[in-house]
Amino acid sequence: MMHLLKPIIANKRGVSAKTKRASNVRHKKPQTSVSTLRLIATVVIVILFSLGLYALNQLESEKTSRTAEPSKNTINTKELSLPSNEDDYTFYSRLKDFEVVVNKESSYESSRSANEKFIYLIQVGSFKTKAQAEMLRVELTLLGLEPNIDSSENASGNTWHRVRLGPFTSRGSMTAARSTIISNNLEAMVMKSKI
Repeated sequence: MMHLLKPIIANKRGVSAKTKRASNVRHKKPQTSVSTLRLIATVVIVILFSLGLYALNQLESEKTSRTAEPSKNTINTKELSLPSNEDDYTFYSRLKDFEVVVNKESSYESSRSANEKFIYLIQVGSFKTKAQAEMLRVELTLLGLEPNIDSSENASGNTWHRVRLGPFTSRGSMTAARSTIISNNLEAMVMKSKI
């Protein structure tokens, strides 16, 4: 009887606590129907795709079997070919006909005589300002080269400062200096003149 005497605890609206808890619980809708539909659709698509590939494979095999079987109406090409002549040309027989004999007299001879001498200059840069030319000259000096700065005025009145190396009397010394310049990502223009 005691439990009948206990007052029912109610909230401000007069609804019991048990009722309130029950109303807060939401009933989840079963999503198995959506996932089941997706699964069935995926299986159907895979089966249709597989059947399509199988059908294409069967068509390909039919085409190859038809082309592999010789037809009864084919004509032997050996029977239709022209009679062969004894004068058949081959690559090697035709090659002999084009053989060219070179005379030793007309072989290459150097047009340069032994007494001609040249000097070589290497121009590394040409600048409008003396400061730019001086910076390149210092960089080349650090590489162990001996650069010069030649200043000249062109026809329009502009002054250009050219950074040059040389003169080199042998081609070997010029090539060594040029290799050093190029290996340091600089451009080199070689100028050759007779002495």
